[in-house]
Amino acid sequence: MWIKKAEITSFGKWRQQSFIFESSNQLVYGLNEAGKSTLYQFIQAILFGFPAKRKKGKDYTPNDGSGFGGRLQLVHPTYGIVTVERYKTKNKGKAKVWLEDGQQGEEDLLERILYPLTLQLFREVFTFQQEQLQQMDALSEENLHDALISLGLSGSNELFEQRLRLKNNYERIYRPRGKKQPLNQALQTYQRLQQRIKEKESQEASFQQLVSQADIQNEQVAKQTRKNRQFQEQQLKLEQQRMNWSAYAEYLTLRKMDLQRTASDTEQQKLQVFYQEYQQLSKEREKLHAALQQHSGNQESARYYFYLEYENKIQQLLTEKVAISRMLDEEQRIANQLAEMNHGQTAGWQDHPPRPFADEQAIQKLFLPLQNQQKTEDELKIRLHLVTEQRNQAEKSLNDYEQKHPELFEQKKTIPWLFIIAGIVVVSSLFLPAPLRYIGLVAAVVCVVSGFIKRNQPVDKSTWQEKLGQLDIHEGQLAELKEQALQSQKSLLALINQLEHELEQRNITSEINEFAVIKVNQQAQNFLAQLKTQRELQHRQADLRQNLMQQEQRFDFLAEWLPLREKNLSEKLPIVEQFAKEMEQIRFAQTYQENTVLQQRIHETQRQQQQLLDQHQVLMENLRLAYPAEIPAFLQREADVAKNQLRLKELTERVVPLFDQETTQAEIEEALRTLRQTIQTGEQQLHQLQEQEQRSRLQIQQMQADGTLDSLYQQASQQRAHVEKLTKDYAITKLENQLLQDVATELSEQQLPELLAQATTYFRLLTNREQTKLDFSEGILTVDRMSVYNLSTGTKDQLMMAFRFAYLALQQKHPLCPVIIDDGWLHYDYQRKYQFAKLLQQFSENYQVICLSSDQEMVSYYQELHQPVWELKGV
Repeated sequence: MWIKKAEITSFGKWRQQSFIFESSNQLVYGLNEAGKSTLYQFIQAILFGFPAKRKKGKDYTPNDGSGFGGRLQLVHPTYGIVTVERYKTKNKGKAKVWLEDGQQGEEDLLERILYPLTLQLFREVFTFQQEQLQQMDALSEENLHDALISLGLSGSNELFEQRLRLKNNYERIYRPRGKKQPLNQALQTYQRLQQRIKEKESQEASFQQLVSQADIQNEQVAKQTRKNRQFQEQQLKLEQQRMNWSAYAEYLTLRKMDLQRTASDTEQQKLQVFYQEYQQLSKEREKLHAALQQHSGNQESARYYFYLEYENKIQQLLTEKVAISRMLDEEQRIANQLAEMNHGQTAGWQDHPPRPFADEQAIQKLFLPLQNQQKTEDELKIRLHLVTEQRNQAEKSLNDYEQKHPELFEQKKTIPWLFIIAGIVVVSSLFLPAPLRYIGLVAAVVCVVSGFIKRNQPVDKSTWQEKLGQLDIHEGQLAELKEQALQSQKSLLALINQLEHELEQRNITSEINEFAVIKVNQQAQNFLAQLKTQRELQHRQADLRQNLMQQEQRFDFLAEWLPLREKNLSEKLPIVEQFAKEMEQIRFAQTYQENTVLQQRIHETQRQQQQLLDQHQVLMENLRLAYPAEIPAFLQREADVAKNQLRLKELTERVVPLFDQETTQAEIEEALRTLRQTIQTGEQQLHQLQEQEQRSRLQIQQMQADGTLDSLYQQASQQRAHVEKLTKDYAITKLENQLLQDVATELSEQQLPELLAQATTYFRLLTNREQTKLDFSEGILTVDRMSVYNLSTGTKDQLMMAFRFAYLALQQKHPLCPVIIDDGWLHYDYQRKYQFAKLLQQFSENYQVICLSSDQEMVSYYQELHQPVWELKGV
């Protein structure tokens, strides 16, 4: 078959153009955009139909609204001259065919004429484009077998005609996308039955799945609850850290201080005794020096006699100086602690102290009934929502059914058209001749009988009653759930009132939230602990103040002789001490009148003092003390260190366990803010999981059968038997077709060596290599035992071209289609182009060859070989 003429009405850029082709070789030359590819697409569209529009593909539809399509004139060895016409807007884009003998036809006739040529074979075998010549995977042994079979080159036409008949037979039974085939329809019916069975038995079949799903959801709820509980515990811990931050900051400060004691308790005691003895000797020396200066004895006075009278009481007061100083320091420390406690206490608990719970478990036990009731309340809300949806859906379904079937409620008076027609026919028959009269009477009887049948046809109310029953069931469930919800709300309100009363009695908080109560309960416990400590300190402070007042009263007898008025106790002691010192000087002056005796005693005191200093020199050096005057500050520092050590120990036991790692107050506040958001998100997730679980539980409870499964099972069994019969017929026919396919494959294996030899001949001609040999190695094509992938790009193109022409050479006695080549030699040099032109000249003796090219060099080779060339100049 070859193409004689192409008449284009409108296609792409072409308008009202005609092209006449030679039956042999020809070159259609044109520059870029001249319309070569458009001409090729026109030939393909007329033969095999217009391509579907694609977003990324070129669209050849004309923009001026002219007729999209045209005609092809073919020369066929059997049918003679064949004219094929195809327009996009005519006959739904299908072809019209005219034969030389006047016979006409459409798409089916064109398929018979072109058989076995298809669009795929036209593109892959008879047209040559550059991208096709680069598909090396097509040169495997398996792909070459498939190509031989598809071309019908491996056996007789009877094989392929029989295969076609078998294919038509099994496609009449079933097609993958068919709708009218018996097996397709039977399968659709069977699938509908299966779907109905699934819908009916879904409650039973999915019961275990729903139970398993509900159990999984229950585990997810428990897991989320545990996570929320952990977050709440973390929040409580952070709250405690924030409450105890001042104490923790004090702990950090003390921890950074150097709290190592320089002297042990024994060394401090020895140092204390040494300093007291040394001070006594120093005082003795001072007294002796004062006496030496005032040995005249003129110091007697009333004050001295007053001192002599109350000497014991004065010395007793001075002896208790250290004890009084300690009481003053302790009173001041207690006052500072009480002030700090009063600053941190909650104002609401000052007048009405709280009664906190013993532990967290007691709070959880108290909230457990409320939580259970809230869970029940949420379940009822979900069930009420679901049943309401089902009830609304059932009501809508009932209303829709009633609107579609108004005859359920009243029998409308319809005009008896059949009876009227029967009467008209009877009257008309009276005026008709004998044969028509009897026919009219028979038609009238048929109308009357049909009218009676239609009038007496009963109305089917079973479906309506079923829908009405479903609505009644949902209404009853809805009323029952509403009553349960009302009772649940009352119980919930009662539990909330009970909790509010309990919390009000304990004066903890009015917020009905377990975590908030735990948090405030912890604060209440801390408040009571501080309150207990505060009372103990206040009691101790009262005792100290009473003792100090008694001590102040003991100074009253000195008020006339010493300036003690408006002085506190700490200021009175130095005044009394100075008074006693002065009086002792007077005593020494009166007792020792001789200077020599005083000097001897002064020297003796100095010697004793030096001896005492020598005895404790090693101790002072060990403690890095240079002078006895440094001892009081040293002892005070050691006392402060001991006090800080006790405080650090107390804070380590009470505060440190609350802090896993060192942190700051800002980090605690940020962590609390983030954790509150996390807790809020977790509560939302928990609520969603609980709702999902309740939905699953409700679906499980509502599962029930409606008694139609047995009938559906029977229908499905009958339909399955019908499907199996059709499937058996389909399988037998397709198996026969496959057997013929296997026979054709066997024949193709016999013809493959011939294809390989012919391809070798063409490849040698194209490459100008006389000794080149093509062969297979493990199913892969080789060239002189080398892989085809080692060849240059141009040689690969020549190899693919040789095989493509070898296909066609095997069928040259019965050419199916012209060979169309669209610039398939881009990678050829000038020598190989010339060889290719010679091949086309030789090949065109049995095939029509149409070359579409913009290569000026190829034009010169065609002219040199005296082959026809004509030029496209576009429009």
